[in-house]
Amino acid sequence: MAFVSSLTPPQAPKTTPLQNLVAMPHRLFFFAGIVQGLLLMLLLGLQYGLGFYLHVNTFYYHVFGMSFVVFTQFFVGFLLTTFPRYLARPSPAKESYFLAAISLNIGGLCLILAGFFWSGLLWPALILVFAGYAKLFWELVKLQLQSIVANKTDTSWLLGAFALGGIGQILFMINPFLPVKSLATGVSFYLYLFLVVMVVSQKMIPFFAANVLQGYVVKKSHYFLHSIFAGLLAKVILQSMELNTLLADLFLLVVLAYELLRWNLPFRNSPPILWVLFLSIWWTPVGFFLFSLDGIFKALNIGITLGHAPLHALALGYFTTILIGFGTRVLLGHSGREPTADKYTVMLFMLIQVMVVVRIFADLFSSFYIDQIVVTLFLWLAVFGWWSGRYAKILFEK
Repeated sequence: MAFVSSLTPPQAPKTTPLQNLVAMPHRLFFFAGIVQGLLLMLLLGLQYGLGFYLHVNTFYYHVFGMSFVVFTQFFVGFLLTTFPRYLARPSPAKESYFLAAISLNIGGLCLILAGFFWSGLLWPALILVFAGYAKLFWELVKLQLQSIVANKTDTSWLLGAFALGGIGQILFMINPFLPVKSLATGVSFYLYLFLVVMVVSQKMIPFFAANVLQGYVVKKSHYFLHSIFAGLLAKVILQSMELNTLLADLFLLVVLAYELLRWNLPFRNSPPILWVLFLSIWWTPVGFFLFSLDGIFKALNIGITLGHAPLHALALGYFTTILIGFGTRVLLGHSGREPTADKYTVMLFMLIQVMVVVRIFADLFSSFYIDQIVVTLFLWLAVFGWWSGRYAKILFEK
């Protein structure tokens, strides 16, 4: 008979990889975001590369799908992990987010199937994604209401941005009946997605820097987020009225550049897992510089346009780089590993920057537009395939 000491800790119960995946919100939503992102880009690659006919306008894939099915899942996974810490609340139970994830992802799959087979699946897709999104929003609201933390400024900004994201989705539903495509795009991209990423960035990037680099103190402007919101709101209104957004773009360029110069982010002394976050946020003034340049060309009526180059500087340069940067930190840190970036991960970060430049050039040199779009799509697939190949196995570990 084997002797077992009373001091011997009980053996942890065995779990399956699927149970491990759904045990923590960031695992489930990161995995779903990876799968949905690869499927959406594969679908768009078939259209642009092979001329595959889609039954649904690509607008619903580029804007709605990427905003609410792909990027949302990554940032919700991050926020369901960090919101309880911000607000000194327990982590949410699996039951609070699992059904929302199911609804959102069935909606995402319906969106893809609608493109391949039948446009009638678009409505179930929009409704299911909205239902899952609304449930997740309510879980974040409950954390806010139950918290007794005095300072809820950042979480209030995030909830406001999520509420605007819900309005953006409603506008997508209205669009088949009223021409609100431009407004739906503006609200969803700028007042929801950009604002969420910026609120998280201005809170976490200086925090990470101060934790790693001794003596670093960030100097944030008190009204930075107020200024950003005002500029974004003006841009969305002007854009929806088909007016030149030059003044709003110049304002945002100045606010962002001034704020980042104040932060004085220490690139030189930072490890790669940190400087990639610095690099990502510096794409924001680049994007609004390109928007401003495009606005000047329109004001002068000289027949030159930058197309979607400025928007992709933000969507790929800022959102995608910071998504991979934050995602890598969370996957490593929450699995007991040290958040570091080895040489392969650094190469992955650099590949993202190549992808951004190629996509920007597609609009600047239109004679090679389709070729560069296809290259960008394959680079996206390579980036997420490589990243998931290196890190996705962590999602299934105990």
